[in-house]
Amino acid sequence: MSTRNLTAVEGLRFFLFLGIFVFHCVSRWFPIGWGGVEAFLVIGSFFLTSKYLKHEQKEIKVGEAFLHRIKRLYPIYLTLVLVFSLALLLYIKGISFEPLWYIFSFQNFRVFFENATYSLDSFIGHFWYIGLDVWLFLLWVIIMRLVPKRHLRIAMVFTVFLGIAWRTTCILTGEYEASYMIPVGQLDCWALGGIAALNIKEKGNNEKIMWLEIVLGVCGVIALTLYNSQISCCTAGESYQLWHSSEGYTHNILTGNIHLIIAVLSVGLLRYCVDITRKHPILSAAPLVALGGMSYELYCFHYPIKVAVKHFIHNETTMVIVAMITTCIIAMLWNKLAMPVIRKVIC
Repeated sequence: MSTRNLTAVEGLRFFLFLGIFVFHCVSRWFPIGWGGVEAFLVIGSFFLTSKYLKHEQKEIKVGEAFLHRIKRLYPIYLTLVLVFSLALLLYIKGISFEPLWYIFSFQNFRVFFENATYSLDSFIGHFWYIGLDVWLFLLWVIIMRLVPKRHLRIAMVFTVFLGIAWRTTCILTGEYEASYMIPVGQLDCWALGGIAALNIKEKGNNEKIMWLEIVLGVCGVIALTLYNSQISCCTAGESYQLWHSSEGYTHNILTGNIHLIIAVLSVGLLRYCVDITRKHPILSAAPLVALGGMSYELYCFHYPIKVAVKHFIHNETTMVIVAMITTCIIAMLWNKLAMPVIRKVIC
């Protein structure tokens, strides 16, 4: 896979972050912007699977791989968790055990505990994605280590159905948040990235399949939007706005599985980016590649920055612009100043 095509993936990462950013700033501008989370899971799984397919199974060290992932994700993550935990401590003037949910990446599992608190969510609630990434990564490395390569495709297809079955069961039992916040509820998104990596390794990048996935993804979102308008007795435009909240789509087993449709679309877009025969003049543009290379840092910083900027700037357009510029500056400063020091300490 050439460097040129990897730069296109970085450009895609930036646009995915931008969708999430706009959704968090003014959700009605892009109600389905949260779908970037599913796309990031697909991309992460694709490259993880591609990496480990090049190794013999006995060479895969689960503990080392997981520790490396933690070292990659946790410096900025823990920094923000500790900063806002200290702020919470000063505010309530007492001890709160809520930060422990985040420190151990168990924040998503709070949906099963009635006495769980959510005070930190006002600033770092977006870290539910980290809770997905950490545990899906660990599970996937274990699968890559234990499942013989000849059976990998079967294992991946099984996990697709397991993810769908989990979400469907949760929706039927009324556990709406658990349907997508618990890692198993995103297994199908993660597995589709792995299947794409396996298919490309064995059969190459099929352009017909790529366009089929993109068309199915776009048409699937449109179809579910129209379907939701029928069962919710509202217009198509109002139905589209319902995507901004899980309460608007998890009430039905079809709309509640839109995560799968977005994942299929994400696989198609990823195929487009890694296509060695295609030029990507926009996605491979240097500014987008640079920003896409910081997509994780941008994601971590953007939410608390958005909250702070929104407190002082009430014009939505101005707020979005200022928050975006501030996020980019903070992310760049973090990479230039903080990360070199952190790498020396943890490496």
